[in-house]
Amino acid sequence: LLGSDLEKAEHLQRQRQKPRAGQPSMGACQSKKVVISASEVMHEANQHAKEHGATSLHFTKLQVSHMAERFNQLNDGQKSCTREQFKHIFNFDEESLDILYDAFDIDHSGTLELAEMISGLSFMCRGSIQEKLKFLFMQHDVDQSGFLEHNELLPMFQKLTDQLVKLEEASRRRNELTVNKTDVQKAKILRSTSKVNELAEDFKKASDLDGDGKISYEEFENYMEKNELCRKFLQVMSETGNTLREENTNFS
Repeated sequence: LLGSDLEKAEHLQRQRQKPRAGQPSMGACQSKKVVISASEVMHEANQHAKEHGATSLHFTKLQVSHMAERFNQLNDGQKSCTREQFKHIFNFDEESLDILYDAFDIDHSGTLELAEMISGLSFMCRGSIQEKLKFLFMQHDVDQSGFLEHNELLPMFQKLTDQLVKLEEASRRRNELTVNKTDVQKAKILRSTSKVNELAEDFKKASDLDGDGKISYEEFENYMEKNELCRKFLQVMSETGNTLREENTNFS
C-alpha cells in the first residue's frame, strides 16, 4: 500500500510540473530575453547623476534608449556588468576602458550598473567643471565620509598621474602620433614617487587650512579648479569619453 501511495504522489507531482495548454514550459520562460526599459534606466541614471553632484542627466531620453538597447544586445538583458563584459560592449582600447570602468564604478562594488555608466558618461562628456570635480571627489572619498583624509591623498595623486599618462598614450596611439623622448621623460617624471609625494603634500598644505586632517569638497574644489594637473586630467577624460561615444555610435 505504501508503494502504491508513493507512486500516486509522484504521479501527481509530475502532473503539476507539466505546463497547461497555452502555458510556456519552464525552459521557454528561461530562454525568453529580458528587455531593459529605457524609461526605467533614464530615471535611475538621472537619480544617480543628481546624487553625485549633477543638476540633471545631460542626455536625452532617445540617447539613453540607444545606450540601453546596445547594452541589452551585448549583455543579455542584464542591467549590470563585470569589467570583462564592459570591455566587450565597446570597441575601444583596453587600457582606456579599464580607467573608465574604475571611474564609473563610483561605489567600488566591482560591478557596473547601466545607470552608473550612463551617469558617468554624462559627467565626463557634458558636465560642468564643478560637476566633474564633484564626481572626481566622490571617486576618491573611498570611505564615503564626505571628506578626503590625509591617507587618501597619496593614492589619489598616484591614480591621477598614472591614468593621465595612460590616457594620453592611448590618445596618441589612436591618432597615430609619434611618441618622442620628451613625452616619455615627462611621463616618467610625473609618475615618479617624488613627484606624486610633492603633489600630495602641496595639496594638503594648500587645502587643509584648519589642520584638522580632513579636506572638505569646498576645499578640494578651490584647489583643484586652479590646479594644472587636475584640469588637464579632466580635459583628457572628457576627450576620451567623447571619442568613445563617437566610435560606438549607439552611445552617441
